[in-house]
Amino acid sequence: MDKTLSIRRQTPQSFNEPMLAIQALQACRILVINGKGGAGKTTLSTNLASWLAHQGETTVLIDADPQGSSSYWAKQRPQNLPNIHCIKIDKEARTTRSFQWRAPKSTRWLITDAPPGMSGPSLDDLVQDHDLILVPVLPSDMDIRASARFIGELLLTPAMRRMRKPIAVVANRVKQQTKAWENLQKFLLSLNIPFPTTLRDSQNYVRIYGQGCGVADFNQQAYARDRQDWQLLLRWLAAQVAEKPWWKPDDPASETNDMAC
Repeated sequence: MDKTLSIRRQTPQSFNEPMLAIQALQACRILVINGKGGAGKTTLSTNLASWLAHQGETTVLIDADPQGSSSYWAKQRPQNLPNIHCIKIDKEARTTRSFQWRAPKSTRWLITDAPPGMSGPSLDDLVQDHDLILVPVLPSDMDIRASARFIGELLLTPAMRRMRKPIAVVANRVKQQTKAWENLQKFLLSLNIPFPTTLRDSQNYVRIYGQGCGVADFNQQAYARDRQDWQLLLRWLAAQVAEKPWWKPDDPASETNDMAC
């Protein structure tokens, strides 16, 4: 099949349905964000999108990072895998922000790979427009300090002060039983922020990125350990959406057991 057609079929604009502002969607909107680059936002965003797409509901991945890593990943995704619709946000485009931040009406899961360095009103706008927040952190002393400052700023945004939204940290490329990991755990406990899972330092993520795949797309034994790590995060996610007003109680995806692939 022609590769150009393959990419175009994964674009929401090709759907014969209304495009709505993300604030108006009957969906779970997940913001993946950190104040600095290189923390693993794309790994977390793309793999989470892959897991949720396996639920059989419309999954949208918004690539708001100028680097464009998530949109590159989406273009490589094979046709035989569950579809993920990717929207690339372009600050240089001659369209308004509200026009770009739209998704198909049928969207049930929306994951935003946020740009690094967000602060002030721009950060507050992103927080306001999402329901859940995931902060990937590398367990090094430098990254922990930078992430600590960012999480502090995140918690003080007007949107979070008006109504604190569920937030969790996902430690990326982890080698446990290290001093740095101990320090990160202590800091998170002091803020009452959960860290439902850790993603190990695995070459699996490096290999499958260029294929447009996530660990959810592989059942081989070589991916069993990584798949197990994701089950913990999916259970946390299911617990957050179960009773939310923007989530239909009778929807099968709201059940914890149905969240696990």
